[in-house]
Amino acid sequence: MNGEKGVEVITPFYTHLDKEEKPCAILVNRGWVPWDLKDYKYDRKVNTSVVQGVLYRGDNKTKYSKPNQPALSHFLSVYPEELAVVGQLPNEEAQ
Repeated sequence: MNGEKGVEVITPFYTHLDKEEKPCAILVNRGWVPWDLKDYKYDRKVNTSVVQGVLYRGDNKTKYSKPNQPALSHFLSVYPEELAVVGQLPNEEAQ
């Protein structure tokens, strides 16, 4: 961001249990942080949060998009379906 190295913080927020008692979550982009603060755990002192925001499907893939490498935890774009796999979150298409 503006020439500074950093990361986007994406966090699963668990909303409820489904019919089979499995946790359901949405992925929330909590914003950008500088690279030297990427491992700092801001949210470890609170176990509940109120989240308000806008839902979107993630970044558009184009012929110029570089692929993410989820196995290496290397992400260049936000694709919720890939982040859900890494976070072991069930992934359902919205109806």
